[in-house]
Amino acid sequence: MGYRYGIEINMVGATKRIEEELKKIKEAIADIAKELYETYQGYLEALGQAMRQQLILASYNICTEAYPEAFLNLSFDRRQKMQEELRETAKVADKELQELLQKDPDERGEEINETSAAELMMSLLSEGNYEQKEATLNLNEEGIEFDSSILFPAQETFSESQPEEQKVEDKKENFEPNTENQKEENNRKNIIDKLDNIDNLIYWQESIEKKIPEALRNLSHQTNCILKKTEILPKKLPEKVLAAATKMEAGDTPIGGPPNILNLLVEADNSEKEKESKITKITAVNLRLSEIEFADANVTVWRNKIRKLLGKLSQLQREYRKKQRELSVIEAQSAWRSSWYEEK
Repeated sequence: MGYRYGIEINMVGATKRIEEELKKIKEAIADIAKELYETYQGYLEALGQAMRQQLILASYNICTEAYPEAFLNLSFDRRQKMQEELRETAKVADKELQELLQKDPDERGEEINETSAAELMMSLLSEGNYEQKEATLNLNEEGIEFDSSILFPAQETFSESQPEEQKVEDKKENFEPNTENQKEENNRKNIIDKLDNIDNLIYWQESIEKKIPEALRNLSHQTNCILKKTEILPKKLPEKVLAAATKMEAGDTPIGGPPNILNLLVEADNSEKEKESKITKITAVNLRLSEIEFADANVTVWRNKIRKLLGKLSQLQREYRKKQRELSVIEAQSAWRSSWYEEK
């Protein structure tokens, strides 16, 4: 009986020790969560600025090197209008990038099931011609049709009339200019508090990393649509080709040439004369995270900080899981002894 009592005393001591160690690990995770949030804030701000710069640079290369004649054919007003559209589109994309920080870790939406770049390009493009550093696409010229609603979807319209309650809220906001800032700060604190949980923190971080390439693809596609609408890119360029171009990652295209630019060889087959085909070279914007980070030292610095924090987090996660396992073993042993009895 004394031996069994001694074992129980030791198990209670071990349980308290492990619980104390788990508490310290949780506190360390909470510190990293706050630091990781602030680091991602700095990273996304730097990335947003670099993204805008690289977008303008890529658009400049397309207008002055790939299609200089088409750009020169534009009137001065159309050039300015196109450039303004590019700037505004980049600003919106930058804002969306900053909003990634505000994703609530508790709101686990459905994971995006996207067609991979390789699968999409396999269905639309033939194998890349690496000697020419371009990809080739075969199309039936007669089958090229465009739905303007796909390229430029109509913006939602809202009735000018508003409910009285909404008007009251609008007036209230006008008298409380700091309300929005206070709301953002409260939301920030709320998210950081939820990141104390290791599972929430990992989900939140992975969600941001998944959304960044998506934001770059969307911006690339919107930019290509602007260039097509302005008649810099060929008017007969299919929407699917633009979509496929923005799906390609850095590893899908040969190294060389201006950054964030994709070259395609589009081959339109003549169904009546199979041996005759017309090949057109297409150059489009394709923003890539790896190239943006490589070109901007400030973004690289922030990315390295994130890597270091994730390394610490990974070590804490392993230690946390290990201590949880040890605690479960001790609790299971205690539960076994509490229900076991010797037959007389």
